[in-house]
Amino acid sequence: MSSQRFAFVDVETTGSSPLAGRVTEVAVIGARRAAGGDWAVTDEWTSLVNPRMAIPAEIQFLTGITPAMVAGAPTFGELAGELLPRLAGPDTVFVAHHARFDYGFLKAEFARCGIEFGARTLCTVRLSKLLDPDRSPHSLDALIARHRLPVDGRHRALGDARVLWEYLNAMYRRRGDGTVEPAIRLLLKQPSLPAHLPADTLTRVPRGPGVYLFYGLNEHPLYIGKSRHLRERVSSHFVLDWRSERGLRLASETRRIEWQETAGDLGAQLLEQRLIRERMPAHNVASRRRERLLFPEPVFVESAAPEPAFAEPVSAEPFDTKPAAPLRFTPLSALSPADLPGRYGPFTSRAAVHRLLTDAAPQHGLCLRALRIERGPPGSPCFNRQLGRCAGCCVGAEAAAGHLRRVAEVLANHRIPAWPWPGPVALVERALVERAEGERAKDGAAAREDWHVFDRWCHLGTAGDEAAAQALAARAGRRFEPAAYRLLRGALTQHPNPARPQYSGAIETPPGASCHGPDGFSEEAVHRHHPVDRAVRWCAVVAVPDAGDGDPERRIADGA
Repeated sequence: MSSQRFAFVDVETTGSSPLAGRVTEVAVIGARRAAGGDWAVTDEWTSLVNPRMAIPAEIQFLTGITPAMVAGAPTFGELAGELLPRLAGPDTVFVAHHARFDYGFLKAEFARCGIEFGARTLCTVRLSKLLDPDRSPHSLDALIARHRLPVDGRHRALGDARVLWEYLNAMYRRRGDGTVEPAIRLLLKQPSLPAHLPADTLTRVPRGPGVYLFYGLNEHPLYIGKSRHLRERVSSHFVLDWRSERGLRLASETRRIEWQETAGDLGAQLLEQRLIRERMPAHNVASRRRERLLFPEPVFVESAAPEPAFAEPVSAEPFDTKPAAPLRFTPLSALSPADLPGRYGPFTSRAAVHRLLTDAAPQHGLCLRALRIERGPPGSPCFNRQLGRCAGCCVGAEAAAGHLRRVAEVLANHRIPAWPWPGPVALVERALVERAEGERAKDGAAAREDWHVFDRWCHLGTAGDEAAAQALAARAGRRFEPAAYRLLRGALTQHPNPARPQYSGAIETPPGASCHGPDGFSEEAVHRHHPVDRAVRWCAVVAVPDAGDGDPERRIADGA
């Protein structure tokens, strides 16, 4: 950090909106830090600003800045040329408390002057939360009291900027370089945007979960990705230490970035899968390869009898003398959702099943000759039998039924369970945007809900509310997609029904069992997650009644 200049900035304004309000005072303290030493102030600058608009009485009371004081002050346009180099040097970091507030006002003021302004920002609220996650609040007054910082002119631009300088000095003295430097680097991420991207690209990307799309010179996306923290993930594509030639090429080709926010991580994963499948972005090489394998013809393995058995009745004859194959493979295209429970899969190919059984054979005493994986003369011992790793099904030393029961045990983790509800369900992800502690007044955002509707392990789509989810459940076709199925199984394992904590993996709930009332989901099922500068999320599995069905008994859960 010694090579960088930190600009400690504070502005006083006529209100809380950069679009409607104006700056009344600005201060910048430039400082550099010698290795292992304190920050040394290199320059200090402040000025009142004539906002050319009224200053509300409450703002006058808070800051002490009156219309008479700014009447003869220069306008922002008259100060812009002198101020800009203090804020936007190539090695300058813009440091402020609630940096988005100060940065947003200054950016808006520069834009009114026809000046493009952009800078890397370090928010001391976020830094305080990172260094002291168990201490609250993180307002400037709280930091002053907690760290006993000297104050001269609170709620004036220069006085507050000096407090930020004192705070960073205090953190370095008390926590040391080994703690503070990594925290600052984590928050900065040192993004290096390509010259053809707007300077404020990253500041416009939200911090919550969602999907992002990189575009080049046309409307076909170059790359599609998802993240729980969109801004952090998008920034990581432009860090200075690129790790691959493909990453460098993607950064140089990107001309535009779009994103779609979601209420939670599951919604981001489902949306990413759908967009990659539909748009086929050029740089999603690995994802497109997986799509080609999983979706066209995934293969299932099923038993030839109600019990886990894959052959004819028990016999002492060597398995190779029997005409029936021990495993029967069925392509997904030949199955309906109702046919899925009890089958094993999905697998990408027969070879994937053979690899699984081959790896498990020595530990479980499986016979690869009996499973038609290894070839050889009828009645002769397989390779594992010669090594003492096969129980002898190939030479008649073990009955086929016992052997195949062990095969079923190996495949058990891949068995598709019965759909545990009588109808469609929705996994509801809810995001509530809260005001950060000590944050200056801003309009609160409404809650967002994503209803991910499933039926018989098929993802029907995502709706914005319960009514739309019911309509989706009524009209959407049932198409099994292996990736969505795995996401749902993982989500049910991570967020099981609290009334039935035995839910895991297979989720063997008897068909028709109700999830309503004392056995059902409730708001107590909430799982809390606190990403940086992001509101709390709630996640619960909620059933959706079939649209048009007026029978209240069909409601198997209530999302209210």
